Amino acid sequence: MILAGAYTWKLGGGSVDQWAPVYAGGLLAVAELAYWSVELRGRAEDAESLTERRAALIATLGLIAVAAGGLVLAATSLSVGAGLATDLLGVAAAVVALVIVAALARPRA
Repeated sequence: MILAGAYTWKLGGGSVDQWAPVYAGGLLAVAELAYWSVELRGRAEDAESLTERRAALIATLGLIAVAAGGLVLAATSLSVGAGLATDLLGVAAAVVALVIVAALARPRA
């Protein structure tokens, strides 16, 4: 949390930082590692294969966050114009994104 605050303070309302996706991936990895350390508290041992698999998953999540952030950063530099059609396309994309998130969050029977 202190790292995120320091990064925010550094930005200080200026322009968009080109390294923001890398910071996002790093902060996500740090948060996952912190949660993992809390989760392991109280256990005497952890299976070796699970440790390797969890570390690989955290590294993969960090890389996916960097890629997704880079994609969003690249999308912000596109000039798509303005107007009603652009606004409607944005609303439709937001609705589709919410439907996908709701479908993924629904518990499986």
